[in-house]
Amino acid sequence: MAEAAEDQHFDEEIADELFNVNLNEQAVPGVRMSRGLQYWFELWHGRYNFIVHRGEDVQPAQAHEYPEEFVTDEARPAPFPFGLSETWYCAILVALILAYRDGTDKGWLDEYVYPYLPLVKLVLGRALVTTVVSVLSTLAFEIFGGALGQNFLWKTTQLHDWISVILIRRFGFGEVDEDGEPMWADGDFVWIRDDTYRRTAIRDTLHGMATLAADYLAVFPLRVLNHLMTLWETHAGLSWLTDNSRLSLPTPSSDNIQDTRTLLLEFGVPILMQFCILVLLCLLRILYMAKAERLAMRGWRVIDPKMTIVWHLIRATATHLTAYTAYQIVCGIIVAMKLALPQRSRLLTIVDGPIVPFLGRILPEGRIVAAALIFFFHWLIRRASSVCVRFARPFWIPYILWQTRYSVVGAVRYWRAFVEVLDNDLSLDIFDPTKRVISRAAMTALFGLRSSWPAKLNLSSIVDVD
Repeated sequence: MAEAAEDQHFDEEIADELFNVNLNEQAVPGVRMSRGLQYWFELWHGRYNFIVHRGEDVQPAQAHEYPEEFVTDEARPAPFPFGLSETWYCAILVALILAYRDGTDKGWLDEYVYPYLPLVKLVLGRALVTTVVSVLSTLAFEIFGGALGQNFLWKTTQLHDWISVILIRRFGFGEVDEDGEPMWADGDFVWIRDDTYRRTAIRDTLHGMATLAADYLAVFPLRVLNHLMTLWETHAGLSWLTDNSRLSLPTPSSDNIQDTRTLLLEFGVPILMQFCILVLLCLLRILYMAKAERLAMRGWRVIDPKMTIVWHLIRATATHLTAYTAYQIVCGIIVAMKLALPQRSRLLTIVDGPIVPFLGRILPEGRIVAAALIFFFHWLIRRASSVCVRFARPFWIPYILWQTRYSVVGAVRYWRAFVEVLDNDLSLDIFDPTKRVISRAAMTALFGLRSSWPAKLNLSSIVDVD
C-alpha cells in the first residue's frame, strides 16, 4: 500500500530532465528517497563516476547537515540582466533603432563605427575561437578521450589476463584448481612463489610487450587516417575536409605581425577578453558547486552528481583556456622580442632556442626561455583569476541566492569555503603533477612551444589514475 502510494506520488511529480523527478522534494528524517529520485540519483552518479573518476566505483560523497539559518525557501528575484522586464528590453531595442537611424542620417556611423567593424570582428573572433577550442578540448580529453582510455584499459587488462592464463596452464606459473583452471585470490591470479624472480620478469615483460603492441595498434589507424587526409589535400574537391583554419588556435608569429601596435591590438585585446571569460568560468564553477548542494539542502545528505559533473567540466575548460592563453602570451612576447632586437643580435639565439649551444644539436626544437615564460604566465593567470574572483563577491552572491536555497547568511558563509577550494586548485604547486604545468614547461624546453598544449586532466581527487 505504501509503495503504491509512493508510485502514485512519483507519477504526479513535475517532469524534470529525462525522468519524472522532483528535485524540490523535501527529505523526511528516517524516510528514504522516492523511487524516482533514487533512480535519477543512481543514473547521474554512474555518469559522474565514468567522467570524473574514470569508471572507478566511488561511493556517493556524503554532505553535512545544513543549519536552518543557512537555508531558506524564499524566492529570490533574478539579478541583472535576467531581472529586466519586457519594458526595458523594448526600450533598449527602440534606442538602438533610433541610434542607427540618427547615425545613418548624420553620417557618424560611416565615420566612427563602420571603419572599425573588421577589427572588432577580428578581435572578437579570435577570443571566441580560443574559447571554443578550450571547450572542444574538454570534450575531447575529458569525455571522449576518457571513454576511449577506459575502453583501452579494459581491453589491455583482458589481454594481460589471456597471457597470464597461458603462462599458468602451459608453463605452470600459477596455481590451478581441480578442473585445471587458474585460481583467483584478492582480484589476481595465484602465482607460484618464485625466489629467483625469473618468472615475474618474464610475466612483466610479456605484459609490457602486449601493452606496447596494443598502443601501436590503437594509434596506427589514426596515423593512416592522417596520412590519407594529407594526400586528399592535393585534390581541390576534397581540400575542404582538412581545412581547419576556422578552429586553429590564433597565435601571433613573425608571419602575421610586423609591429608592436598590431601585436597589442590584434592579440592583446583578445587575450584580455579570454581572461575575462576565464574569470567568468571560475565564477560559474562556484555557482555550480553551490547548486551541487541542492539535495543536501533538502535533507538528503548527498551531493548532487549532475551539478558536480558540470562544475568539473567547467574547471577543465578553464584549465585548458588558461593553457592556451599562456601559450598565446608567450608566443606574443617572443615575437615582440624579435621585433625589438637587431636581426644579428646574439640574444635572438637565446630567445629562439636553447641557451646552451650544444643543446641545439641534441634538442633542436627546445625553447628554454619559452619554458620559463610558460611557467610564469601560468602562475600569473591563475593568481590574477583568484584575485578577480574574490573581488567579484558582491556581484556574484545574488546569482547564488537566485539559483540555490542558500540564505544570505549561508551564501556568505559558504562563499569563503568555495573560494578556498578554487584557490587550492588555482595554486601552482610545482610538485603536484595534476596541475599539468611542470609537464608543459618541460615539454616546451625539450620540444618547443607547440608541445606546451594541454593534456588530459586528472579530474578526480580520490582515484589516483593518471
